[in-house]
Amino acid sequence: MTSPAAAAHTTHVHPPHLAGAAPGTVIGVVERLNNSAEIQDVFPLIAGIPQAVSLPRGERNLLRGWSPYVRMQPTVITGGSTPAASLAPPARPSLPATRTTGSSSGWICLWQHADGQWSPRSLATDSPTPWDRDTRRRGPSTPYVTPDIVWALQTGGANRAPTCTILPSRTEMTVKPLSAALKGPLEVRPVADSGYTLLEALRTGRMHAALAIETAWQEAPQSPGARPSLFDVAVGYARCRRGEVEGAQQWLQRLATDRTTGEGMSDVLTIGVWLAHRTQRHFDNRSVIEHLAESRTLPMAAEGLRILADTMQLLAQNRRGERPGSWRWLEHCLSSSAHTALTTYTAQRPDQPTRAPARRLPPPHEESLHFKLAPAGDGPRIDWQPAHALQQRMAAAQTWREPDPLRTHRSPVAFTLIIRHRDSEWLWQFARQLMSHTDIRPVLFRDTHTLELRLTARDVDDMGRELNAIRDHVSDGRMTLSVPGAEYDIQGGLAGQLEDLLPGMRLGRGDDA
Repeated sequence: MTSPAAAAHTTHVHPPHLAGAAPGTVIGVVERLNNSAEIQDVFPLIAGIPQAVSLPRGERNLLRGWSPYVRMQPTVITGGSTPAASLAPPARPSLPATRTTGSSSGWICLWQHADGQWSPRSLATDSPTPWDRDTRRRGPSTPYVTPDIVWALQTGGANRAPTCTILPSRTEMTVKPLSAALKGPLEVRPVADSGYTLLEALRTGRMHAALAIETAWQEAPQSPGARPSLFDVAVGYARCRRGEVEGAQQWLQRLATDRTTGEGMSDVLTIGVWLAHRTQRHFDNRSVIEHLAESRTLPMAAEGLRILADTMQLLAQNRRGERPGSWRWLEHCLSSSAHTALTTYTAQRPDQPTRAPARRLPPPHEESLHFKLAPAGDGPRIDWQPAHALQQRMAAAQTWREPDPLRTHRSPVAFTLIIRHRDSEWLWQFARQLMSHTDIRPVLFRDTHTLELRLTARDVDDMGRELNAIRDHVSDGRMTLSVPGAEYDIQGGLAGQLEDLLPGMRLGRGDDA
């Protein structure tokens, strides 16, 4: 008689490569089906970690993968004959499908909620953005949050309705078109995140997949009283969706916290509302709804919107249709929300939700991030186009690691003007003026306090004009001006002094100062 151990064979299933996925991130699930198309096993697909699967020797099995990030080709394997299997993306067809012509522009703007107010923030200075060489994957990361701060990302541009998405922190985000139409709606989503994978499983009704993904969360250590991550939040909603009262209670105890504001706290309160309704315990759901409405905050996960909508309907029925005025903002958010995993709703700004926002809304902040959608073989391609200030900061970081590109553009009728200033903001403002209103190129930052300009005689008037224009908007301070053969230490009235010096400079040497 053959022992069970001898009759089984272990095969290692390798996940597909997903750019941007940190090791340990759950990017999907794998189903194992037998010859009768019956599901035998479901296990999480974890980036960078092969999964060991026990297969009956000699029996054919179908491995079928699901992920919100990448399509996977189903694979048939036979126990005992295949030591390893890879769930690779399907091969592209030799003849590309009909592509949509043209392109569509857009922008994203970061918003911060603090002290009860939403305000636009700079993607350059308020977000530690990890830029990637592959522009198709490039996206912003939200800042490290404090307990009282929530972040949202707004998208707009072209003839597209502006939408706001509540963001998880410390997560690289990107924008994905929701359809093949270049000018259609967009979705802000993580590049790779276990919580988003679980929320997408719930949104699409894959409950057996959601249960398998949750096992990865149960095995991860949790810091007592820690701020809930997107994965934490998603697990809580999964237990609500399955109607697991005891599981939801254990989840709340594991994430015990006395905070009521900040990242993830709206989700914790919403799951508490669901639990109170299921257990019939004393809990003032009405005050929680009013708190969320008055504070202008929403759950990160769209799953929470469904719970809030059901609760508000029940409360109104118990009060014979009475709806407090403070609910109106929350009701507008619910009526204008999109069918996405993260909470997304159309709005002029995060605190102005509406089903019919003004289209072609200009970017709310001068350092909003711009992009273009262009047709590609596997769907629209995103090309990020950083704003001027972002370009400057990128150049400042890159010049420490890359050769000076100015040395490849020598000219006998040009010289290099090097401006050093203790106030880096003055340099940012001045560089923005030059790049916006003149043809002076390139603008290069060696570091945050040193600006290099390559000038010719025809640029002198432009420099003087822009210095005069910016004089009243920046503070004077110490500046060093370097030109061929000379260096000037300027202090006080720097704009006027520089204007006086420029016309007398010798323009005939190509040397760097």
